[in-house]
Amino acid sequence: MSLSPIGDDQRPTLDRPTLQQVLSDHQRFATSQPGGRRALLSFHDLSDHDLSGRNLSEADLTGAVMHRTLLPGAVLRRAALYGADLRLANLDHADLSRADLRGVCFRGASLRGTRLIEADIREAILTRYDRRRSGDPELREVRPDFSSADARGIDLSNARVGQAYVVQADFSDAVLCGVNLRGADLRHTNFTGANLDRADLSQANLAGACFTGALLTGSVLDGARLDAADFQGAILDPGVTDRIARRGARTIQPTPPDALPLLVQSHRLWLDSAGRRGARADVSDRDLSDADLRALDLTALLAVRCRLVHARMHKAILAMADLSFADLRGAGMTYADLRGINLTRACLSGADLRGANLGPLVSAHRPDRQWPVRLEGARLIGTDLRGARLRQASLTGADLSEANLEGCDLEGAGLEGCVLPRPTPQSTYTGTPAQVVP
Repeated sequence: MSLSPIGDDQRPTLDRPTLQQVLSDHQRFATSQPGGRRALLSFHDLSDHDLSGRNLSEADLTGAVMHRTLLPGAVLRRAALYGADLRLANLDHADLSRADLRGVCFRGASLRGTRLIEADIREAILTRYDRRRSGDPELREVRPDFSSADARGIDLSNARVGQAYVVQADFSDAVLCGVNLRGADLRHTNFTGANLDRADLSQANLAGACFTGALLTGSVLDGARLDAADFQGAILDPGVTDRIARRGARTIQPTPPDALPLLVQSHRLWLDSAGRRGARADVSDRDLSDADLRALDLTALLAVRCRLVHARMHKAILAMADLSFADLRGAGMTYADLRGINLTRACLSGADLRGANLGPLVSAHRPDRQWPVRLEGARLIGTDLRGARLRQASLTGADLSEANLEGCDLEGAGLEGCVLPRPTPQSTYTGTPAQVVP
């Protein structure tokens, strides 16, 4: 329980020289140097100060007001921020791992790439009393607030979040593995591409939330409100799709067995007639798991958010196809022609792409005009890419941990922010990884 005997308008402030001395003393404290002293700034007003890159590990910032405070790159590991107000603060790439963030307010804050691993972000009980009045102090429960926060790429792995307000926040590409969001208000929040593996979303309000491309394997959705929640393109456990669809969620639709041959026939006619007859096949938001598409010409296929788990596409032609956000786990795509394909944020974990051609598609009439393969943000964990061609492919932010890249050609590929497996003596691929999995 936190005791706040002062009003918001009476919080102590520090002038710049005094604050600099406090920060210098704390730096020595955090690094176990002589003369160090822990920063004790509870209930202080630190609004609009620039604390970028500062080491504030284990600092006491209980109840502090930090409106618009600049904290990008700051280190706040195990810091006490119980009941702190960080509205509109900038904490991009700051480290708040294992910090006490109970009752914290991040409303409108920038939290891009921020680390809150194993942080305690549950509800707080605040006590307030007035010196001028007698009687019992006022007790007030405060829920953590992430409303309208920009939390793209935030890491909340194994954090205890509790019944937080996360309304209309942006958690795109966030890491939320094992996070407890039971009972949280997540209305209209964007979880595009987020990793929610084993997350507890039971009893949460997910109305209008977007989970396109999100990983939800092992997650718990019992009792959650799912009205108009968008799970199209989400990576879900078997059987979950039907259950959440009955509760109002938007999901992909099953494809009737007799529909696929007709679509393929019409698409073939469309290709042969240069678009004058037939129709371009569009299987977006459809379930084609286990489909047999071997050796078919599906050039320019539209399959956005399509589920193609364990689909057989060996030697298929998918040049210039759009499979963004598609679920291709365990798919067989050996020696497939995938030139110019769009696999942005697709999940290809465990897929077999041995010998596949993922090079650029070059115009027959203008050799200077090329369409490289797009794999930005794609998941290729454990994917077999032996002998595959990935020249000039865009792999920005893709995850290839545990992938087999023996003999893979990555010449000219864009690897910014890409996770590659540790090279082995047998590895012959080219390119410099930005991050290597240990």
